[in-house]
Amino acid sequence: MVLAGGRGSRMGGVDKGLQLFRGVPLALHAARRVRPQVASVMLSANRHLPEYAAWGMPVWPDTDGSFAGPLAGIAAGLAHCSTPWMLTVPCDTPLFPQDLAARLAQAAQQARAPVAMAAAPQPERDGPLRLRTHAVFCLVSVALHEDLEVFLRAGGRRVQQWSGQHGCAIAAFDRPGDDPQAFANANTLEQLQELHRQDGAARAP
Repeated sequence: MVLAGGRGSRMGGVDKGLQLFRGVPLALHAARRVRPQVASVMLSANRHLPEYAAWGMPVWPDTDGSFAGPLAGIAAGLAHCSTPWMLTVPCDTPLFPQDLAARLAQAAQQARAPVAMAAAPQPERDGPLRLRTHAVFCLVSVALHEDLEVFLRAGGRRVQQWSGQHGCAIAAFDRPGDDPQAFANANTLEQLQELHRQDGAARAP
């Protein structure tokens, strides 16, 4: 499930999933990047549904239309997921790992947990690196669908609060060779431009 259902408020209200990266809409880029890792791909979107549907993948809006955050998109995906587990990736982090699904699955299996979440090193203000979780990069058992619906109906919104109730496993992306920019995201148009610049520099001969 590619999550592209937000308001894009920090991008001035534009539909983030339709902004371009490498000449391709962010949500479509994410779908293509994750496709080799999974059985099938679907999209979470709440605006411009015909544009998303034209890409040939199922598109599921939030059930209540209130822009309740990524958990609402995850719940919509779980309601339509045809496999025992569902992987979620946000549309605004275009360089996410190409072994994301395998390593999250391994973490979930080892911990015997119904949810696994990615974490990666991030510098603190005083310099040292510490692992920071990236809550919307997660692997979720579809068996948790009803539990998530109950959490949402009770007003819950935070992914980590909900996942923490289920003994969430953590997959650390801190191995030698892991891309330090893999979880760099674009919340603003300026950050997207910076990702373009860094990506262009990295790909230059």
